[in-house]
Parts: sequence; structure tokens; C-alpha cells
Amino acid sequence: MSQHQPSWASPQQPDEGDAPTQPRRKRSIGKIAGIWLGSAAGLFIVLGVIGEATGAGKSTNASAPTSPSPTKTSIAPTQAAKTTAPAKPTPSAKTAAPVKASATSAPAPKLATADARRKAAAILEQEDQDFRDFLAQGGKAVGTPDWPAWDQKAIAGLDMKQTAFSKADAYFTADNEPTDLLEQWRADNGDANAAITRFAGTGPEMDAQSRQIAANCLAALTKADKDAEKIANGG
Repeated sequence: MSQHQPSWASPQQPDEGDAPTQPRRKRSIGKIAGIWLGSAAGLFIVLGVIGEATGAGKSTNASAPTSPSPTKTSIAPTQAAKTTAPAKPTPSAKTAAPVKASATSAPAPKLATADARRKAAAILEQEDQDFRDFLAQGGKAVGTPDWPAWDQKAIAGLDMKQTAFSKADAYFTADNEPTDLLEQWRADNGDANAAITRFAGTGPEMDAQSRQIAANCLAALTKADKDAEKIANGG
């Protein structure tokens, strides 16, 4: 006679050799499927957030003004700029450039004593007067027996040894000699000497040509006297 357990009693345990029932296997597969679906949904959410952030960054970069990247032409000067740059002055431009007067001006020459200047000028002025006197003698000798002698002396030239010039120059030294004025006097006095020689070549008769030559001689002697006066006054 079998014994019946009351309803409140513990349920019977299955035998150890029995296999697990089918409902337990279905619950494991469903759990795995749920976990996979949840992971996939989470992955989609994360990808969506990353995509939105990336799109926002791109739109921000596109809307912001971009400065042009420096190129070789904007950094390095172009060939045209190099050719238009001012060229360095050539050596010839440097030598043509104006210099300060203080660097090129020679020191003022020393002056000889006033006595030396007056004595030198007196010798030169006397030479000028001798030429005037000789020209006047020639004018008086025209058409007279005195003409041939005067003519020979005039053609030979007066003071060809430049005695007066040498005597006047002896009053000066290399440091105080008024070289320019002395040379100017010698040139003007020489023009007067040449005019006397031409006057003699016109012949023993006084004509318009002779009178013009005599006037040129006197004008040259006037210039020579002014040169001698400058020497006496120290320039």
C-alpha cells in the first residue's frame, strides 16, 4: 500500500540520471539573444553620437573663415620684385658723388710780404710801360729814316729772354708764389709783344690795319697792368 505525501510536503526530486528539461535550454538561448541585441543597440547609439560630433566639427570648420596658407610666392620675393629693387651704386656712381668741400679744398696759399709783392709788381708794370714806349716810337718812325732800325728790333721781339718775369718771380718762394697771376701776366704781356711784331710787318705806312694792331697791343698791356696790380695787392 503506497503512502501519499501531503500537499505541503516537499516535492519529489528527480532521479540523478534524468536529463535537463527543454524549457531550461530555451531560457539560456533567449538570455544570450537579449544580451546581443542590447550590445548592438548600445553600439548603434555610440556610433550615432560620434557621427553627430564629427558632423558638427566639420560644419564648424566649413563655416569658419580660413586664411590662405602661405605659398612660396607670398613668402619669397618674386623675380619682378628682385629686378625692381634699387641696385647698389657702382664704383663710377661713387666717384661721381659730391664730396665735402673741406675734404677736397686745398689749404690757402701763404702770402709773400707786402714789400716783396710791390717790388715784383713794379718790375712787371715797368715792362708793360717799355712796350708802350716802343710802340709809340714805331708810330713816330713810320715814313721816316728811323723806320728800318725800329722795324728790325720789333720783328726780333722784345725781351725774348723774359728777364722781367724772372726778376719778379725771384721775390717769391714755392710756398707763397702767386703762380696763376704771374702766368696770366706773362700771357697778356706776350700778346702785346706779338702785336708789336705784327705792327712792324704792316710796312712803313700807317693805315687802318696798323692802327687796329696798335690798339690791340695797348689793350693787352692794360690787362697785363691789372695782373701786376693783383700781385701787389695779394690777389
